[in-house]
Amino acid sequence: MSLPKKEFVWGPVVQTHEIGPYKIVEYHPEIFKNCGGTGKYDTKTKFHIYTNGRDGSESCQSLDEALAVAIAKRHDGPNSQAGYYFIRGLRPR
Repeated sequence: MSLPKKEFVWGPVVQTHEIGPYKIVEYHPEIFKNCGGTGKYDTKTKFHIYTNGRDGSESCQSLDEALAVAIAKRHDGPNSQAGYYFIRGLRPR
């Protein structure tokens, strides 16, 4: 499954990471103002999840978080929050 840069709806693609059945698209998200796109893009990257070629309908703040969320959703179902709790549990207090 390839995602040409011009076809990725959330913003310009920086890199695509493939790990087994998971594909994570690293991109710069578009900045929205008053419910509309501004045509400008954030300098921070986000990570959008695909599992077995299907869109996970979710973006994460880091590659680690995206992989944890993708694994949890694949094994626990599309509404799983386990990946987020796993990452949260690893953060220093």
